[in-house]
This record gives sequence, C-alpha cells and structure tokens, in this order.
Amino acid sequence: MKLGKSYMPAIISLNDFKSQLVLSPSTWIVEYNDNTHLENDTYIKLGRIEVEEVSPDGTAYYSFLPTAMRATPGETAGAESDCLEAQLKEAWKITDTGKKEEIEAGKRALNSAPRIIIDQLIEATVRLGLVPVEFEINDSDFSKKSYATVIFDTNALRDGSIRHLKEQFPYMQLWTTIPVVSLMEIGERTESIRSRASKGTDKNKHTLIRVRAQATVAPQEIKWIKDNFPHETLELAPELLRTFRGFEKDNDPDRSSINDRLILECIKDMRRQRGLPKGVYLMSGDKGVSRLAQLEGLQTIYPARPDPENFTERIYSARYSLGARAFIVCSMHRLLWDLAHVFSKVRTRCTSGSQAGQSVELFYYYPTKLVNDWMDDKLEVSEIGPSSPANAV
Repeated sequence: MKLGKSYMPAIISLNDFKSQLVLSPSTWIVEYNDNTHLENDTYIKLGRIEVEEVSPDGTAYYSFLPTAMRATPGETAGAESDCLEAQLKEAWKITDTGKKEEIEAGKRALNSAPRIIIDQLIEATVRLGLVPVEFEINDSDFSKKSYATVIFDTNALRDGSIRHLKEQFPYMQLWTTIPVVSLMEIGERTESIRSRASKGTDKNKHTLIRVRAQATVAPQEIKWIKDNFPHETLELAPELLRTFRGFEKDNDPDRSSINDRLILECIKDMRRQRGLPKGVYLMSGDKGVSRLAQLEGLQTIYPARPDPENFTERIYSARYSLGARAFIVCSMHRLLWDLAHVFSKVRTRCTSGSQAGQSVELFYYYPTKLVNDWMDDKLEVSEIGPSSPANAV
C-alpha cells in the first residue's frame, strides 16, 4: 500500500507507515473509535495536530493540542460541543429517558470517561517523550550512583518511565528486573479485555481504555527493555504464587492490593537473598504503591506526570533534553501508532494544506491478526479517502 494512491487496507509496521505517509505543512484532526463502547461510525475527537514545518530530511515538526475534558464556564456552545464530555454525551445519546437506573448509569459513565481518556493521552505523550517527567526518588544520593537495580511494577511497564530515567541519568548503569507477578497481570488483563470486548457495545465499557495499554503497550515496552538493558525476571515463591488474583472481578477491591503486596514481597526476598540493603529501587507510577513501599523501607522511583485537570497546553514534537544534551523528536507517525494501541482504532483527517481531504485509519485489533503480527507490532492501516466530518461526533 502506498498512502495517497490506494484505498486498500494493509498490515504494516511502524517503519512502513513512516515511509508511506509523507507529511507536508497541514492540520490534522485525531479521533478514535472503540466498538466496546462506541458505535462503528462514531468517532471522538482526541485533539488537533498542526504540522508546522518539514525539514529537508523529511522530519515533520508539529504540535498537538489535546481536546479539553469538559467545557469551562462562559464558553460558547460551539466550544462546548468540542469537549470530550459533550462528544460522549451525544455519542451515547444520554438524555432523560425517565428510567432512573439508565440515567444514573449514563451519568456515571459520562462523569468518568473524559478523565480516563485524558489520563491515557497524558501517559501516551509521556511514554513517547513528548512530555518530560519529574522523578521523585527517596534517595538523595541517587544522582551520584554509577549503578542501580530497577524493579518495575505493572504501571511502570507501560508508561515508558525507564526511557526518561536513562535520558536523565545517561551515565548510570541500570539493571532492570521484571516481577513475574507483573507478567501474570499483563496476561490476565489481556484475556479480560478480550472476553469483555466480545460481549457487544456498552458505554460502561469505556473503562477498558484505562487498562488496554497494559495488554498492548506493556509487551512492546518489555521487549524494548530487554533489547536495551541487562535484565532478569524476578520469580515469586511458590507458597505466595497461589495468592495471585486475576481480573475476573473488575470491582474486587482486594485484587490490586494483593498483587502489589506480592511485588513488594518479591523485592524484599531478593534483597535478603542477595544481601542488597540499598541500591534496589521500585519504579512505580502508582502513588499509593510508592508510599507503601517507602513505609516498608524500600527505595522508590516515582515519575510525576502532568495533572489531567490542567492538561490543555499545546505539546510540541521536539524538546531539548538536558540529560541527553540533545533535541528529542517524536514523529507524528509514532504518536498515531501509540494512540491506536490505547484506543483500538484511530483516524486522522487532514483539514488544511496540500493534503486536505486525506484520511488515514489505524486499527490495532483487526480480525486477521496473527501471532507474528502481535510480536512484530503490526497494525492494519488504510486510507479511507476524502472523509466527511459528519461521521465525527
């Protein structure tokens, strides 16, 4: 497939996508569709990309402006219809039907969905290096160390924090350790998503957005970690293994706490067996887990991310890294690729410039996906020709 010449979908890699979608200064609308909680022809706008300049080597420099969660007081009706809350309300046709349970369920979904979407946009932009993170490390001498052992919890395996740590401490040797509990969680979550997604469309399934990256992005991050760092898998004692909790009951309050406890016990066992009182750090994007680990005498690395309520600033594709002493650029292709992993199906429509009218769709869960496609991270990419905004909410 050559984008711009064919409308047939093709199963391609990210590198193929980069070579086939050639960009010029233009404006693109980014939308998603997920048939777990949206009808097939309904798209929710995630934001707008402005391709501002293309260098002679083909690098496109752009900015990404995310859609607001909710309309702020005083905005016009037109502005209100563009926010996530208004789009979802229209997509789900949430109106006063007179049925109390239906109305309450719709309100609950509408109350949580915009925040979940923004949370995942933040995580994606952090993972891709578009937004830097500030690390909170409970070791004042960390920057002076030449070596550290980093153990990931499941959150840290999906948010790309290790990339930022290596960028900020480029001369530190990092030994990476992945608990078997985290691998089990990823496997369980993958099956849970597959099972729930196969049971039809329901607006209350929007919560799958929050956990999908654990099944789609985390395996790719693990592969990247293993390709770039010395690594090992941290095993769990057999007598503790039987206490692992799966995801068959999504509202079970004990599930996460038990699995977090197992990871902490893994770390304690490793420190005891190897005589490592210091220099072992739990990397976690969960504040609660980090606090608990510190209370139990463990050293932690917590990547602080932007506040979702204030995530309205324009994000630029290039930023200067003090640690790396260089500019870091994330391609627009990679941004779209990552979003497809999180939101299932992502469409981008060009609304201005020489490519106006062009529309490209990336689909993660295409029906014919084979094992090698999962391992090689291939998506179904199709150009759907001049698109009509009428299909978008």
